[in-house]
Amino acid sequence: MADIDIETTISDVKLFIEKLKSDLPEVFSSETPEEEKPQGADSSCAPAAGKVLYRGKLLNCVVSLSDKIKEPIIIEEDEELKIIINDPAENLPALAERWIREQAKTILPKRIKEIADKMGVAFNNIVIKDQKTMWASCSSKKNLNFSYRILKTPQIVQDYLIVHELAHLLHFNHGAEFWATVEQYCPSYKEQRKWLNANRYAVMAETDIKYIPPKEDLPDNV
Repeated sequence: MADIDIETTISDVKLFIEKLKSDLPEVFSSETPEEEKPQGADSSCAPAAGKVLYRGKLLNCVVSLSDKIKEPIIIEEDEELKIIINDPAENLPALAERWIREQAKTILPKRIKEIADKMGVAFNNIVIKDQKTMWASCSSKKNLNFSYRILKTPQIVQDYLIVHELAHLLHFNHGAEFWATVEQYCPSYKEQRKWLNANRYAVMAETDIKYIPPKEDLPDNV
């Protein structure tokens, strides 16, 4: 795992970082997203208290307390994210982000494999990382890195990012042939790039959810 990180950082990212920042702004998120305001972001993707951005949708977050469980339980159901906790002091934002990351570790590799098969390309390793400055990267040794946060984006945006990195297995540059390959497997890629630029703040922002006790659990003077 460490070898992959060192290889990607030194061999690829460090060599191309400045060029990529100017050529492909959508590949890079803001380095300080919490200090930015969304620039033309879709209001449906703006971070909001009590909601979790997941696969392009803002899920209503319903938090309940139970003394019958030992560990928190999270269930996605009917466009809601139901969280059951046994401690009202639980760090809910961290819990939700950890759940999304675990989902990403299951969902993204499967989708990457499906698209790689369609494109007829082979890769070595996939690493799902907690990174805020890049959506994804592909190394010269055919190792792929993806931010788990891309699972917050719509499926078509996820597919574009996957196609983008897999296309580097055929063309390790951003020349005309590279973009032709991207367009072949993701014809609407320009729209997906625009979406990423417009909504990167919302995608990279941490979730903001709280546990609100039922009225009967509140002190009488509240």
